[in-house]
Amino acid sequence: MTTTRIARVPYLNSAPFYRGLALGERYELTDCVPRALGERAAEGSLLAGLLPLADYLRLEGTFERVGRFGIAVRGRARSVLLFSRKPLRQLEGAVIAVTEETSTTALLLRLLLEQRHHVVPAAYERGRRPDADALLLIGDEALRFRQGNTQYPFETDLAFEWWLWQHLPCVFAVWAIRKDAGAEEKKQLELALAKSLGVNLRQLERLAHDASPGLGVPAEELHTYLSKFAYRFGQPEEDGIAQFRKLVDESHLL
Repeated sequence: MTTTRIARVPYLNSAPFYRGLALGERYELTDCVPRALGERAAEGSLLAGLLPLADYLRLEGTFERVGRFGIAVRGRARSVLLFSRKPLRQLEGAVIAVTEETSTTALLLRLLLEQRHHVVPAAYERGRRPDADALLLIGDEALRFRQGNTQYPFETDLAFEWWLWQHLPCVFAVWAIRKDAGAEEKKQLELALAKSLGVNLRQLERLAHDASPGLGVPAEELHTYLSKFAYRFGQPEEDGIAQFRKLVDESHLL
């Protein structure tokens, strides 16, 4: 088992942390989509990463926060999307396909449907299903899919639904490191994140321009997209975490 692997989420909205992240030769960045990141953290093969909030809540016994770094949004995320054949409130008895990449948003969807709208689907099934009544996608996969979507006439931004319901930021992930890591490692990671984020938040236009061809989304649209995320948390984001924890606990979803 290696304890020097740090997970890198290969999504555009995570790039402000990772571009130019200087960690030193003893550390290895390894790409993980959010759900896989949580699984690898649970099995002990990662030192640190941008841990999905749902997985952080499960793994608080072995992981701790790195500063107040993470990813959150107040309002629309534009890449946490439910594509459906009917409006959200009419998905009673529906089959919902859920991307293999998500941990947190899968729980968020259940809270919104079952607790906010009192809608109970017939099933949540992992992976793409062409016959599904709805499809939940996140990150770059959602950005790409919405460009050519002709299958689902309705598109729901789950972060915006959360905002309308709770009037709090929607928190997707927090930076976390193993509690048994050395104090120097923890400090080094926090300083490296602060430095890369400080540089990249001044270069969002460049990040958007570089990502545009691969995503098939205009650079201007991606620049707007990136500018809406919060990467350093204030009290509203911390309150969003606390409320998500409360609702998940009450619904016994973890």
